[in-house]
Amino acid sequence: MTPMQSFFTYWYFHIPNLIFAALIYTLIGRYVLSLIFAKKPDVVILKVFASVTDPVLRLVRAITPAVAPNGIVLVFAIAWLMAARMFWFLTCVAAGMRASMGA
Repeated sequence: MTPMQSFFTYWYFHIPNLIFAALIYTLIGRYVLSLIFAKKPDVVILKVFASVTDPVLRLVRAITPAVAPNGIVLVFAIAWLMAARMFWFLTCVAAGMRASMGA
């Protein structure tokens, strides 16, 4: 099975997995950029990353105690998305989705 055939056969696994990965790396990028541009919060790239990741952070902020600062909420968001990605993988494997090795 070629990688393209695998993608189209198991699209219900790959699409959410790619979305989880993109959100995780975008949150990591936002965190790193916020450290680099700490004195210039009006940088365009930081605003773009913030606009993409703000909905995720709002969801995590709703379940995180109010005492936690925003930087910790960002770290929690990354951890929750990694856990969700692993849960999705284990759910698909438990449901019988296994790629065959070899021809």
